Formats: sequence, C-alpha cells, structure tokens
Amino acid sequence: MNSLLAISVASLLSSGQIWTHEGPPAQVIELFTSEGCSSCPPADRFLSKFEHKDSLWKEIIPIAYHVDYWDHLGWSDKFAKPEYTQLQRLYYAYDLVGSIYTPGFVVDGKEWRGFFNWMNRDLPTRELKSAEKLQLVRKGNHFQLKFDKQGNFDATLIFLSNNRFSKIRNGENRGRSLEHDFIAMERLQARSGNGNWQFDLQTDLEDIDAVVAWVTKPGSFERIQTVAGMIE
Repeated sequence: MNSLLAISVASLLSSGQIWTHEGPPAQVIELFTSEGCSSCPPADRFLSKFEHKDSLWKEIIPIAYHVDYWDHLGWSDKFAKPEYTQLQRLYYAYDLVGSIYTPGFVVDGKEWRGFFNWMNRDLPTRELKSAEKLQLVRKGNHFQLKFDKQGNFDATLIFLSNNRFSKIRNGENRGRSLEHDFIAMERLQARSGNGNWQFDLQTDLEDIDAVVAWVTKPGSFERIQTVAGMIE
C-alpha cells in the first residue's frame, strides 16, 4: 500500500463511528424554545442539566427545537428554523399538545407540563418495552441506520449542538447572555421497508456535537427504538 493510499484509509477510519442500542428505548425530551421568549431561559437551563448525566443517550435524549414565531418581536433567534415551528404545529394538529407555546415540552410524544411545577419536576414514568438493536454507523458525513426488525418503519435523524452562547441585544431577553445545549441543527427523515436507511448531512460537522436517531411506525409518534451519542 503506497503512502497516499495509507493516509486516505487512515483518514476514512478515523472519521467513522458506530453507535448501538438495544433493550428499552431512551426517554425523549423535546423542548420548543426561543431566544425571543423571556420564559424560555429557565427551560433551556433545565434541559442543559442532562448534559453531564450518566443516563444521557442510553436512558434519556434531550432535544431543543428553536421556533421562529418569536423572531418578529425584536430579536431573530439564529438557531430558529421554520420547520421546527411546523413540527410543533403538527404535534398540535395530532393532539399531542393542547396549544402552541414556548417553552413547550413533549416527553415521549406527549405534552408534559411538569416543568411548570417548580416543586416537582420529575419526568413522567413509563412502561419500559424492550426492542431490537438499532445501529447507527458514520463514515464522514454519511450515516447508515439499521434496525434489527423487518417491516415498514420511519427513521428520524437529528444533529445536535451543545455549549452555544448568545448575547441578546433586543426583545424580551435584551441584555442577557444565554447558553444553549442540545440544539437541533438539522432534522432528517426517511421511510424504509427493510430496516435500512441512508442519510447524508449536507452541512459541516464542525458545529455538530451529537447525533440522535429513532424509528417509529408510519403515522405514529411512539419511538420503538432509539440510538444516540457524541460525534468525535
């Protein structure tokens, strides 16, 4: 093997990772938030507390969707995406949530208002159902997801960013410095009848810290299996 080929192979191997998970899926905590909302920083801090938990990824998966419907009130959230506003509206249309607001929590596909009970913010208990292995393989910006169960399933892949800071100059949070974790930077979806999916991230991995994936039945919001981890 010549030196150039050896370098190329080494580079390919170093850019690859494998994550696997089997047994009960992790509990997924989704937060709809905005830098333009004065009630959101406490919810953002609540989500950030999971960053150093031993249960992260295997037992719990936090995700922060920054919505854009606050942007016209004096401050444009640089992390906001219209598709996350649409996702929240979809949850409302399917009666997963009672209204559209921030901060809004959805835990395992159901609205969770426990955050607003400052005396008891325990997450909902749930019945643990084991599922087959879900494996995610990364080679550079290419991601292959494989579920050890045959049938029609939808797959969702979300790329997260941690430890991002913003100095807010206008709007309800004017003058505040905000820290954000588990920011949903990209969200990809696909359907498969053989338990295999291929995804390509079109943006740079430089600002991506973690990746999350799950599978559901078509038309369902219940995660059958999850897998997640940090990107090296």
